[in-house]
Amino acid sequence: MKRICWLATGGTIASRPSENGLVPGFTAKEMLEMVPSLKKYGQIDCYDIMQLDSTNLQPEDWQYIADYIEKLYAKYDGFVITHGTDTLNWTCCALHYMLENLAKPVVVIGAQLTIEEENTDAKENLNAAFAMASSDKIGVFAVCGGQIMEGLWAKKLYSEDMRSIQSVNKMPVATFNGNDIKWNEYKNPEINGVFKVHRDLELKVAQVKIMPGLDSELLFNLAKMGYKGIVIEAYGAGGIPFSEDKQRDIVGAIEKLIKQGIKIICTTQCLFNGVHMDRYEVGIKACRAGVIPAGKLSVEAATVKLMIDLAKK
Repeated sequence: MKRICWLATGGTIASRPSENGLVPGFTAKEMLEMVPSLKKYGQIDCYDIMQLDSTNLQPEDWQYIADYIEKLYAKYDGFVITHGTDTLNWTCCALHYMLENLAKPVVVIGAQLTIEEENTDAKENLNAAFAMASSDKIGVFAVCGGQIMEGLWAKKLYSEDMRSIQSVNKMPVATFNGNDIKWNEYKNPEINGVFKVHRDLELKVAQVKIMPGLDSELLFNLAKMGYKGIVIEAYGAGGIPFSEDKQRDIVGAIEKLIKQGIKIICTTQCLFNGVHMDRYEVGIKACRAGVIPAGKLSVEAATVKLMIDLAKK
């Protein structure tokens, strides 16, 4: 029988009504009692490690979750983390990069409705999550919106629709409707060493979204504030504007910052396909200035990776 660890962090799935709106309140044990059929997947041990609306989750909380997994890693065959949907993809990306040589499933699951609401999506999401946690698949996964997906490619697309989180730029590992799960092909990653956690993060990393009229002084001010890395959300395939007007010359500003030792990563404002910065002059000039293309990674994935890589120095 599989041993599965349930780490509860709060989120809508565990929320109750209050005078201030929905707030996390249900424990993992209470939720398990509401969905006893989950016990068919193995022995489930419950740990309530925080009670947060995921909007309030901080990088230190990623470290706390990773530390818990490290502490309990040898004891369990799989992990389920109940979480809010607002920052679920951030936590998935963080765990993907923090948990090196992960040889077990770590499944982060959210819901759009609380577990006690009528027609809730929480129960079928939990069923899919525990099915994944008891499987032989390894890696960090997200469950919500009718999909089981690799956590690195999860993205919140809807604020209210049940399809809230979907897999972007990668086929989901499985789709589900009710308790019916349809598995797609998935190849486990290669394990090249012992499991270890990279918990250190460089918090002085910022995101800047390119917009018409953006003042290059904004970037220089980030440098003055001590930021070590910047993730640019560029146009289209990775277009970053340049100009003879220094105030509008974003490529010129980036080049100066890179010479100061600041790492600049380029993602796109487009949802699909990623950046292809070797096609247009506005991308080629940026790469020549030293910008690093993020490929198909989302802005969240690129940001978390940069935070971890900078901490590794």
